[in-house]
Amino acid sequence: MARQALDSSLAGGWSASSWLGLSGNESRLTFLCGLFITQLLLSEYGHRMTDHAGIYIATRHTAHLTRLVPRIHPTTIKRFTMRKVLLLAAAVGCSFGLPVQAATFAYISSPADGLISQYRLDEQSGALSLVEQTKAGDQVNPMAISPDGKALFAALRSKPYQVLSFSIEPATGHLKPLSQAPLAESLAYLSTDRSGRFLFGASYGADLLSVQPIDAQHRPSDSIETYKTGMHAHSVRTDPSNRFVYAGNLGVDRVLQYRLEPKDGKLVPIGEGFVAVPDNTGPRHLAFSSDGRFLYVVGEMSGTVTAFLINEKTGALKQVSQADGIPARLKLAPGQARDARNNDLKDDPTPRIWAADIRLAPDGKLLFISERTTSSVSVFKVDPAKGNVTFVENYPVEEKQPRNIAVSPNGRWLLVSGEKSDKVGSYAIGASGALKRVSEAPSGKGALWIEMLSQPDK
Repeated sequence: MARQALDSSLAGGWSASSWLGLSGNESRLTFLCGLFITQLLLSEYGHRMTDHAGIYIATRHTAHLTRLVPRIHPTTIKRFTMRKVLLLAAAVGCSFGLPVQAATFAYISSPADGLISQYRLDEQSGALSLVEQTKAGDQVNPMAISPDGKALFAALRSKPYQVLSFSIEPATGHLKPLSQAPLAESLAYLSTDRSGRFLFGASYGADLLSVQPIDAQHRPSDSIETYKTGMHAHSVRTDPSNRFVYAGNLGVDRVLQYRLEPKDGKLVPIGEGFVAVPDNTGPRHLAFSSDGRFLYVVGEMSGTVTAFLINEKTGALKQVSQADGIPARLKLAPGQARDARNNDLKDDPTPRIWAADIRLAPDGKLLFISERTTSSVSVFKVDPAKGNVTFVENYPVEEKQPRNIAVSPNGRWLLVSGEKSDKVGSYAIGASGALKRVSEAPSGKGALWIEMLSQPDK
């Protein structure tokens, strides 16, 4: 009967879905569920409902449906037309079936023009639109969003090296300058601890990690603690428990491991202070499983993903899996460590592996890495229980030299920025990880870093 009612309404030229601004299978399912619920209500109480009661149901939140009976008029009998039933069904369906709307924003830094571009992502369609661009400063590069989603930090890689902080306006995502503070060196990576009290940095050129406090107003301190590393530190992040800190030390093929002192942010080496990976791996960026049991590391020079089990008590790493993400058909030679003076290896025409970023889907079952030489993204399947990674496929992307990628909060879309592209792309993620480009938006020059944030849409 519900299906007949829906077909009848659509045949008559009226659509509850379009009237409510809904579309696709989700709206149809929501509508049918709502219609079914409404029919149950009408069969029980319909002969005693007034228009007043109907309007009440259609406009109040689901939580208030328990007040339905007191609103039923005991003496007035009024029949509901099919149109009223359909309107009521749509309203109830929306109340039961639709999630709270959220605004999803992406922030992308572009060093060549000193801009941070803000985008809005439609998490239902994958459509990406440029909202505004904020002038940050020359060579703005790595960024981090505070754990509470209220501030964005951006590092400048031109002298004098500084970190800028911006407040993020709720609902609109607008950036408003807050403060600036010195940095120890030019940073290739920026992150905060999970409490938002400490700012971490990794310097590729100066071979060091840095830690500086962040106050309650999201302003980094001038006080900086530094830790010497091997050649080319490339990333630094805290684990989900906020007890341990790990860093990719590309030039010496090590993943550094520390215990975080919560009082002052000091880093204490775990064991020898590192675990080694095979020569010429080039451990670069890191990703954690949501439960904090596993750490995944992309090798810039090998194109591999290495999975480590994190000891729950000590934080010590133990390798459990490794998978190659570069298929033979790409015909790439092993990569080399690069420096700013020869980043593109202009004196070496050999196409070489040049992997960059790594991102894990929210459900922990798919993992993505970017490869710059071939402008592609490799997809891996992950066993969340054991941490094992398995290569699935490599997909070309339109963004040339993709330095950074990001997965949307709902896990349905992958954003890709290209250092040599004037656009940023949005790709639909299939059930097996297959990528299909669905949208694009203009980017700044030399687009690099991507940070994403989802906020209630007020």
